[in-house]
Amino acid sequence: MSYFKSLPFYVTMGILLFVTAVYFLFRSKYEINHVNPSEVNVVNKWEMSDTLHEVSGIAYLDKTSMAAIQDEKGSIFIYNLITKNIDREIKFAENGDYEGIAMVGNKAYVLRSDAYIFEVEDITKEEPQVTKHELGLTDEYDFEGITYDKKFNRLLLAYKDENPQKDKDYKEILQFDLEQKKLLKEPVYKITYNNPLFKELRHFNTDKVFKPSEIGIHPKTGDIYILDGKTPKLLILDSNWQEKQLYVFDPKVFNQPEGLTFSPEGKIYIANEGGFSAANILHVVFGSSPVSAP
Repeated sequence: MSYFKSLPFYVTMGILLFVTAVYFLFRSKYEINHVNPSEVNVVNKWEMSDTLHEVSGIAYLDKTSMAAIQDEKGSIFIYNLITKNIDREIKFAENGDYEGIAMVGNKAYVLRSDAYIFEVEDITKEEPQVTKHELGLTDEYDFEGITYDKKFNRLLLAYKDENPQKDKDYKEILQFDLEQKKLLKEPVYKITYNNPLFKELRHFNTDKVFKPSEIGIHPKTGDIYILDGKTPKLLILDSNWQEKQLYVFDPKVFNQPEGLTFSPEGKIYIANEGGFSAANILHVVFGSSPVSAP
């Protein structure tokens, strides 16, 4: 009897058909079109070692170095952009889920997902003084993003999951006053899921449409940049918090964007957690104008 008429053949074909059906089912559920892919240009790329495979936040220090954190260890790593190695490790707390870092001079503010901020007094010292600030919120928020807002002397905070009212229509950007060292009640901005900017996305008008992973302020324009690491995206708002642009990234290039920082000149750097490939930092340019690599 021919193999093509035997039971093993039909079993094999059945398995292949099942796998194919599952693939297309899940692809249709999660696949989204990449918005403006030709306008997102990677100028330079740094691959991280295993130590920073879970890189979750970066902060520009100077032309040769960045501060980086990873979401499992209470350390700040000084990454050398020239040698592509870690120059120093600064231990500031026990292991935990650390998701963002913001620099104010030599002082670092590190955000932990369960609503704590660690103020690391001077990262140039071997054992800097550390102050722990409690935001007074639950870990249900799952805090992810932090940046320094020089204009108002505050930290902007972005969370991924629940908002205070358990409202399913928006997520907020919160503010931590650096003079009072406390979280202010009034949010700065609300990401609303029914915003027309999201209308082409599969999860339009649901809380899955945007899950912030990082926030930053462009030093030249004052525009606010908010990353989504779940389904890689970047939302850009102007300095008055009006929506300007939404980029949906190619996940082959942006595996899981978790970190965002700027040079003083306005160069944009995005850090991606590793998956099957190494984690990386990308120098990214939006638009087709030629630029020089750092």
